[in-house]
Amino acid sequence: MTISSKHFKKVLLSSLVTSVLSSSFVVSNAKAADPVQPVISSHFKSILTIDGKQFKDLNGNTSLDPYEDWRLPTNQRVADLITRMTLADKAGLMQITSLPTVLEGTTGLKDFVNNRRIHYLIIRDNPSAFDLATRANTYQEVAEATSLGIPLVLTSNPRNYVIEDAEFGKIEASGKFSTWPGPLGLAATGDLPLIRDFAEIARKEWRASGIQKMYGPQVEVVTEPRWRRINESFGEGTELNAGIARELVLGFQGQKVGSDSVALTAKHFPGDGPLIRGLDPHREIGRWTQYPTAGSLFKYQLPPFQAAVDAGVSSIMSFYNSPSNSLSADQLPKEMWYSETQQFEEVAGAYNKGIITDLLRTKMGFTGYVNTDSGPLTSTDYGVHDLTIEQKFAKAIKAGASIFSDNNNPSGLINAVNQGLIEQQDLTPSLTHLLTEMFNLGLFENPYTNPTEAQAIASSPVSQARADEAQRKSVTLLRNNKGLLPLTDVNLATTKLYVEVFNGSKSADQTAALKDLIANDPSVKVVGTLAEANAALLWLRPKAYEYPDDSTVEIQLGTLTGIDVDKVKAIEAAVPTALVVNMTNPWVINEVEPGAAAVVATYNIKGDALLDVLRGRFNPTGHLPITVPANQDAVEKNASDVPGYAEKFHYAYTNAVGDDYTFGFGLSYASASLTGNTSAPLGSTFSLNYGLNNISKSVTHGVYAQDLTLSFDPTQLEFVNAQSLKTGLSVVSKNVTEPGKVRILLASLGSSNAINADGNLLSIQFKAKSAAQTPPAVVSLAKIVLSDGKGNATQLGQVSQSLTISYTKYDLNGDGIVTISDLGLVASAYGKKSSSADWAQFKLADVNNDGFVDIVDLASVAQTIN
Repeated sequence: MTISSKHFKKVLLSSLVTSVLSSSFVVSNAKAADPVQPVISSHFKSILTIDGKQFKDLNGNTSLDPYEDWRLPTNQRVADLITRMTLADKAGLMQITSLPTVLEGTTGLKDFVNNRRIHYLIIRDNPSAFDLATRANTYQEVAEATSLGIPLVLTSNPRNYVIEDAEFGKIEASGKFSTWPGPLGLAATGDLPLIRDFAEIARKEWRASGIQKMYGPQVEVVTEPRWRRINESFGEGTELNAGIARELVLGFQGQKVGSDSVALTAKHFPGDGPLIRGLDPHREIGRWTQYPTAGSLFKYQLPPFQAAVDAGVSSIMSFYNSPSNSLSADQLPKEMWYSETQQFEEVAGAYNKGIITDLLRTKMGFTGYVNTDSGPLTSTDYGVHDLTIEQKFAKAIKAGASIFSDNNNPSGLINAVNQGLIEQQDLTPSLTHLLTEMFNLGLFENPYTNPTEAQAIASSPVSQARADEAQRKSVTLLRNNKGLLPLTDVNLATTKLYVEVFNGSKSADQTAALKDLIANDPSVKVVGTLAEANAALLWLRPKAYEYPDDSTVEIQLGTLTGIDVDKVKAIEAAVPTALVVNMTNPWVINEVEPGAAAVVATYNIKGDALLDVLRGRFNPTGHLPITVPANQDAVEKNASDVPGYAEKFHYAYTNAVGDDYTFGFGLSYASASLTGNTSAPLGSTFSLNYGLNNISKSVTHGVYAQDLTLSFDPTQLEFVNAQSLKTGLSVVSKNVTEPGKVRILLASLGSSNAINADGNLLSIQFKAKSAAQTPPAVVSLAKIVLSDGKGNATQLGQVSQSLTISYTKYDLNGDGIVTISDLGLVASAYGKKSSSADWAQFKLADVNNDGFVDIVDLASVAQTIN
């Protein structure tokens, strides 16, 4: 049925303006004593008119009861309703379960609502927005018809991400609403206003479709690279995750939960990431969480949850895991320890009072409710296997849990009360939290929605345009030192492109799909075989592999992860190759990365967005939200409770030009140059010029600030000075941070001096210190970061210049004249030859370059002395 059902009685009071003013997202001028009339919608129950106001007679007694009176504070309405609920009502409200898989009409739903008294339901299929809203209205009718008229809260896991497969039941749906990059992709944009837009757009789509609650966001920090849920997270940046958590809570919920909100459930507290070898905590083998680094819990794991708490997140989901004492260093203050000898109670999060009450509520100030993850009463009852179902309910509630996920049988909780394991009044705090959410969501007044409007909102081209922008902004350029990208029309005029996707058994189908997509671009000529090609585009889409023997999880590219490494390397050896890696885990890429001409990272995006970046229609701006490990040894050595950037050894992969693929790294098509002398006289000063290229196409608002790190061998060269070559560009500072490293900060003062065009910007002066026999002197500029007029940062690739340091023949000490001092250098090296172990330091004295320091060399210098 649709919103125009003959049963539907809709009272629109005041005007559309009144409806808007009632939204939690608009500041109302109404006084607390004179609340604005909300929209009242009823399909079955009568509407009461009292003092010119309308109310829904939820229990059908023809009187206005406190819980039906929207003028009263929520806490009063909640308290009144709880007194009217039976034990069965209360126990049912504390369960949340998946919608029945077989719905003969609404038979299955009616059993859940009427008999089991369940009012929180999880949607796991993928209908259109119209169908979701239509079904939601039908389901809400069933709830409205119950004795107390308690509405349903319909819940879903994320529905706005580009996905291939659903696993763990965590993301059931995609493609029906605006479609955004995966969570890692959102993090890769580093654009918090864009992420707020995502949340607000998704909120409107969800709420219009009859969904009021999301199982998300997953804000825990990535610290173990083999964790299989990294692609659902926002990466390893503690501060970035905290910022994202805040934007998502405020975007989905508003400043407080209201009639336009989608209530969030941040998960999985206090962080699912620090697993042993990445093993899956859905199974007993992966139950343990370890914190081997002292202080890591508060430093890395908790800040995003604290940000969600501070922003007012409605609920938090506890993790499955059991914290391990033997595998953990000190994390909690001594007064929070489980016992004198044990820091943690070694039970699953749903049962762990120290975690969800002492830490989350008391220490962190959380005032919402705790939602368990799915199945803690059965398959993931770690540490409480031997308890009865009644004892498990009682222990979890006493620990601080309020609602039990994917449980549709409340009888265990009813029996726990009847057996005296828990008092009925002990349920009141949980019921208060749950009903407060329901009332604040406005569902007691209007649980219904308009399917036609829902579909229009979900199909908005404006929303999808913003989502497409996010997909493009997430693409991360990691290396382009050979200039293969972008694939411009000029370059493509002579390019014959070989295209292949590597994704295990899906490789052939996805290769065909990518070729079909590229075929829409007439400038690109795709060939069928490598033999015909003079360039290649490879998109690697690996999947983590958990070994059947439960030993570990494989993230090294290879057969197990769905990548034919030998074929990739052969293609790279044959033609210049753009290597694209879908970085949904920090894959071990050390075998395939070196042979590529260019390297790009994606995070579950559509092919159109990737092609926009590769073709140069969009300048890459993404940054790695995770650190890529150097090799398998780095993976094995990682501390599973700290992010990759914080490891105590050189964990990150370093490419051929010296860039580390660490958190926050990402390049642009803009590039730097370092030009000038290729040789320098010993003891003399010389200059190199630093410049920028492709700026107008890469940095939209101009360059206002620059941060450069200058590196050189201090035994060969001495830094002298750095001077601006452009009017209005000032050298703000030039600090020697360590021998051979100078950090230079530049600023373009005022909009008229912004860098908008290519050219040299800086003269860097050096003095040559060493002699010709030493290796060539290399000067490099790395960590080049540009900031535009909007505060956006763009990082460029490293550039370098090699120099040969020359000397005047026989002037061995470089003082400009040949003297007895030079003869002394030969004399001290007399008798040395090229086979000597220390030949490098004496080679200078072999002036005739015959491999020996002998009388001939002495005579040559002596005859030249002035």
